[in-house]
Amino acid sequence: MNFVSCVSDNSSEKTQGVKIDNASTEVIKNVINDLVLILLADILFTHCINVICWAKRHILTSMEHCSYTLYNNKLKKIFSCVLIVILIPHNSSASSLCTDNQMDFDILNIIDHQPDSFTQGLEIKGTRLFETTGLYGNSSLRELNMTTGEILRQKNFDSNVFSEGISILNDSIIMLTWKGQHAKIFDIDTFELTGNYNYTGEGWGLCNNEDFFIMSNGSSILSFRNINDFSIFSTITVRENNKEIININELECVGDLIYANIWNENRIISINSTNGVVQDSINLESLSYNQKDSNSVLNGIAYSEQDNYFLLTGKNWEKMYSVEFLSSNESFIPCNNSNLQSNNNHIKDYFTFNLLFSLISLIAITIFVMPGSWPAFTFLFYRTFMRQHEQRPISGKVDEGGEE
Repeated sequence: MNFVSCVSDNSSEKTQGVKIDNASTEVIKNVINDLVLILLADILFTHCINVICWAKRHILTSMEHCSYTLYNNKLKKIFSCVLIVILIPHNSSASSLCTDNQMDFDILNIIDHQPDSFTQGLEIKGTRLFETTGLYGNSSLRELNMTTGEILRQKNFDSNVFSEGISILNDSIIMLTWKGQHAKIFDIDTFELTGNYNYTGEGWGLCNNEDFFIMSNGSSILSFRNINDFSIFSTITVRENNKEIININELECVGDLIYANIWNENRIISINSTNGVVQDSINLESLSYNQKDSNSVLNGIAYSEQDNYFLLTGKNWEKMYSVEFLSSNESFIPCNNSNLQSNNNHIKDYFTFNLLFSLISLIAITIFVMPGSWPAFTFLFYRTFMRQHEQRPISGKVDEGGEE
């Protein structure tokens, strides 16, 4: 097989970018720690000044005491309220930052794909490739040439059958139907129907780990089904950053992970088969040029255990791609952001607006409300300047634009 390399992000540049982000984060943390310590010291210092002043003053009358206490309490309440209002709303976004693993991919080979194939399932067995196509009146089971994508065999179904995902176990191909509520069992060599499994609800994607069939139905739930009778043994809910991911489509079981298409999204996720947590996300937006209309979405994952690569395609795509998923890189994204914006942009936005605004506000309030603050904050800025000056530069070229 001839392999054609495809350009992806340089891993060394990403590593340097992560190091710089971590270094910047550490500097900011140190500044915050200094600020908190000096603020506490300033409060104590202010209290001591007030005690000394009160000791030197004459004894207040009852009316003077009430007036002074009322004014002092008002000042303290105003300072506390302003401080809370400024700090909490702007910096609360820090708690919404989550960690998500972004995986890259390299294209190893490009294979032709029949443009009339409304791909629902894709599966590799040794050196053989099988595919199911959907839509009422156009559903079929096919065996394809691994090198050229040419159709070697094809079994067409009646107009009342809507083919869905497939999985191969031993010498049998198990094929789901969308709303037919049954899975058809075919002999892998003859495509003859040898049996059926029944289930309730819709059928979307299917794979197996040799112990269980794992099935999706378009929701966030994956069901583990017994090999012998297809009954449900257990279920897991797919979650990414504590949010349920719906429209789970075509599946591929690889070890302890379940790789899945998400209907209408140009990415693939890997799911922990024990707890349903998304481990990695692979952005395949660069392949979206294959998408001719809203129906020709990314769909179809097959794994070659023999040669350790994935084969990907989409509905009515003209190409299939042999790809290698690269090691994951940690990045920071908001939990509620489904657009997966870049790591560098989020860190820049957070530190340049939220934290900077709060820091300036806190300094201004403390200086004008609390006495004795000028020496304390002069010392703070001196320490910050020295720390940044002593920060060793990180070698290596860094992509200032961040990841795409």
